[in-house]
Amino acid sequence: MKAKKVLALFVAAVMTMSLAACGNDETGSGNVQQSGSEQTSDSTEESTSEVAPESSEESGNAAVEAGPASLDFEDGLFGFTGDNTSVVGGIANAASYNVVDFGGSKALEVVPNGKGVGVGFQIDALLGDKVSQVKSIELSIGTKSSDGSFYASSGKLYGMFAGEKDYDPWSVYLETANPKTAIYTLPDDKTFGEGDNFVVSLETDNAVAEGAGWQTLYIDNVTFKDASGNVIEADSSAEYVAVETGADPNLMVLKDVVELDGFACSAGGWSQAGIELTDEQKALFVPGAVIEIEYKSDAPVWLIAKAADENPNPNGNWVRGVNPDTFIVDGYVASDNSKVQYTYEQLAAYWGDDFMNYTTAIDAESSADWEVFSVKVGTDSGIVTLGDAVELEGFACSAGGWSQAGIELTDEQKALFVPGCIVEIEYSSDAPVWLIAKGADENPNPKGNWLRGVNQEGDNAFVVDGAVADGKVQYTYEQLAAYWGDDFADYLTAIDAESSADWEVYSVKVGSKAWQPAHNVVALEGFACSAGGWSQAGIELTEEQIALFQPGCVVNIEYAADSPVWLIAKANDDNPNPLGNWLRGVEQEGFIVDGVVVDGKVQYSYETLAGFWGDDFTRYLTAIDAESSADWEVYSVSVGQTN
Repeated sequence: MKAKKVLALFVAAVMTMSLAACGNDETGSGNVQQSGSEQTSDSTEESTSEVAPESSEESGNAAVEAGPASLDFEDGLFGFTGDNTSVVGGIANAASYNVVDFGGSKALEVVPNGKGVGVGFQIDALLGDKVSQVKSIELSIGTKSSDGSFYASSGKLYGMFAGEKDYDPWSVYLETANPKTAIYTLPDDKTFGEGDNFVVSLETDNAVAEGAGWQTLYIDNVTFKDASGNVIEADSSAEYVAVETGADPNLMVLKDVVELDGFACSAGGWSQAGIELTDEQKALFVPGAVIEIEYKSDAPVWLIAKAADENPNPNGNWVRGVNPDTFIVDGYVASDNSKVQYTYEQLAAYWGDDFMNYTTAIDAESSADWEVFSVKVGTDSGIVTLGDAVELEGFACSAGGWSQAGIELTDEQKALFVPGCIVEIEYSSDAPVWLIAKGADENPNPKGNWLRGVNQEGDNAFVVDGAVADGKVQYTYEQLAAYWGDDFADYLTAIDAESSADWEVYSVKVGSKAWQPAHNVVALEGFACSAGGWSQAGIELTEEQIALFQPGCVVNIEYAADSPVWLIAKANDDNPNPLGNWLRGVEQEGFIVDGVVVDGKVQYSYETLAGFWGDDFTRYLTAIDAESSADWEVYSVSVGQTN
């Protein structure tokens, strides 16, 4: 610590002379809370995310410290940090965390894994009963490129408050100010509490555009301060609790899952490893089954079916479950490339409809070095990711088995229940939860004013018709209408929850759009770009890319912006689109995106785009741009199949 302080004083003196000589006009006005779109100009970020010149670090690779820090990493501990990718789309888990020498002292080193990162700090574990006293957080942020050159980078400092988030931006854009100090100031109406995180994200990096890959991030001298500016001591032995980021929208939520024992292995690219199958394991592979592989690799993992000479598979005794020409995986690949799910039917296309009559072993393989953590077999629960769900306010309650609790509905809430909607219940119970529709005598439902949304007769009595998995039940409007009547919303006054076991409901949501998992997904190469609000950027399309757009496909956009991103179709004068050569794929009266919007992602169906661009738009398509009403950055655009 003493060495850090001496160095900081020396740097401050040098910096003061430098500022006087150069006429530096940075005023460091402190953080400004972001309630709308983020200001992205260098001058604005500089003025809102850093301390004033007299206390900020402006010296090359020197450590930044204005006083004792809550966490200085000199003890080598960093177990209180971990990945938090819930703050924004387009970031992923870090490749590694370490404590190393950087800028003249020990610092936390965070190595990205092919994307930006979100570094979470377990606030409540670090500060205990003093967590609610935090009013600001100061820290030093630096970056280093693998090629030794300096590149500007930026991100945000997020406060996570019981599911809500707030942020201040940070940026490092001068080599002479790397590392530099950034500050996050809590909103007046927010305090940290149990389970809350402080997150440092790296979201934009000029090194990527220059072909140098994502830079390594360095964090030091994290200082928690109370309202009076006093430093709050932290317990560096605290442990980070991983943040639940929810189900991946491109994967099925599985039920009745069985893990294949022993399938934890690794190999180099194009090498194979796996297990001999037992009779019990073979019996899991039946039509309708879903096989899930959890792995780490720079490319998706596929499976290889092996048979024995004494009972040969007519398709071959060593058959890859992947297209041998393109090696594009037919399965459903997780957004962060950590899992692949294959349906039985996808594998049968390569291995034969009755492949389990011959298969004796299964290997894994990838085009890159790989490690498989598990292989599981289950079935699709039917749970989907809702893109526009509205939570029914006040529906957090609990009761004993066969007891009911719920809410009176407002007119706005009643209006959510329309044909095609999906109702989602998140709960804790030993049995699924169903809903009860309640009416009023002055406007009675012809079927009854107290109606359970569950079968009450026969062997299937009180078996929920909806999709059930992972503490959720989802009902379609049509499933509820079978019990409550086709026009039940005309009579609804209240809804209760009930279960055959003691239960607690955390939320009830209603949505009308669901994300569709896609397979055979192909990324449009080169579609990583950014622009200001109402500005456009994109790519010229190759013939192969244009051919990906066909009825039944979906287009997925992964982005960071305060407003959803839409696409613009461009054509040429020599082959003009009858509807126009520059067409937005969005309704231009309100610019409300018709696609499914989920946590930094937008999904458009071919049919949605055709509604704006014309049924045969691919005949004219030459380029696609992205656009948003707010400053935006697109990390990827991909096209996949759903049929």
